Amino acid sequence: MVEHHDENVVHLDPAASPESMAERLAGLHPADIAASLERVEVEMVTRVLRQLDQETAGDVLVNLDEHTRAEVLAILNAPEIAGVAGELESDDAADVIGALEEPKRDEVLAKLEEDDRKVVEDLLQYTDESAGGIMTSEFVYVDQDARVDDAIARGVISLRTLVLAQPGARVEDLMEPDVVTVSADMDQEDVAEVFRKYDLVAIPVVDPDGTLAGRITVDDIMDVMYEEAEEDISIMAGTREEEFHEDSALRVSRIRLPWLVVGALGGLGSATVMNFYRLSLEKVLALAFFVPVITAMGGNVGLQTSTIIVRSMRTDRRLVGETRQRLLREWRVAITNAIILGGAIYLIVGLWFGDWRLAAVVGGSLAAVILVAATLGTVMPFALRRIGIDPAVAQGPFVTTLNDIIGILVYLGLASTFIERLG
Repeated sequence: MVEHHDENVVHLDPAASPESMAERLAGLHPADIAASLERVEVEMVTRVLRQLDQETAGDVLVNLDEHTRAEVLAILNAPEIAGVAGELESDDAADVIGALEEPKRDEVLAKLEEDDRKVVEDLLQYTDESAGGIMTSEFVYVDQDARVDDAIARGVISLRTLVLAQPGARVEDLMEPDVVTVSADMDQEDVAEVFRKYDLVAIPVVDPDGTLAGRITVDDIMDVMYEEAEEDISIMAGTREEEFHEDSALRVSRIRLPWLVVGALGGLGSATVMNFYRLSLEKVLALAFFVPVITAMGGNVGLQTSTIIVRSMRTDRRLVGETRQRLLREWRVAITNAIILGGAIYLIVGLWFGDWRLAAVVGGSLAAVILVAATLGTVMPFALRRIGIDPAVAQGPFVTTLNDIIGILVYLGLASTFIERLG
């Protein structure tokens, strides 16, 4: 058993030879070897891999992060890649070969054994984020008329069921007839949801005609869940996962700039709204004091609501058709929060300034902004999903910026309406 500890990662001397590095890493789990190698230059990573046996080198290669793996693959030649790919399970081999540029990919495929090449070529037909893209083609099966002792010899059904059954019993009497399956073109997020719902450790993948095409195991789904979580977090922050492996400040800036431009344009929009109501602000300067409260509350409420909706979409596909029900629920929550927070601000402003009409405008505006923000936070993920955009983008600067503009518009609009009474 290998326990996961930081001490399993070896700190390698960059000046050491690849032979001595390989010797220090001997006996470690491939994942720990990969973690150790990611701390040295890519050229050295490649040289160390060449010192390892092909099976270990292949396992280490698939455990490297995608950016490092791509750089290593660019250095390795076609025979070397074909050698390690031939030792991998079909899904890992397809991932490695699929990351290559087409001329080199064809060269590597040509050097694989015929059976391996056919399997990998079949897997490469599926998109990266489909069930076919993460399945492995290696599986064992027996006919339902086979005996238990035959099945044990080939390894099918659950081990517990087979071991406890009489050797002469037929598989047909033990197997579960209503097997949960997924289609090869199903999205990997949907496959992960099937695993979660039915508490599976493996699932068959079938072609449209019902033919068994492969299997997906829980370790593949763990990778999917990790990748999707990283992607969503990056989107929420207005960036992309590639940034973590990028050293060029110019390229990182190019990744972040689009969302920052959205934020800047939103700020200009807010400034335009405030300029339109500048006479109201000039007459009642105290109105300006509460603009940060209004914008912050709108952004927070919108972010909370959209986060709940997007999370619900991930875990319950029925919500895609329940926009109205979700909107009604979020409105009920928003009304409760609006009454509590709007009332609190009303009391605070009234006691602070001694002007209860100003307090009514600020408190009423805050309540209205909470309702509007909750509506946007609920509707936007459904709208984005309908037009084919990942709803997670609704949780980034987009919602916050839009709610800032609308919040100021509602606030100053109400203030302008009642400005004479406030004056």
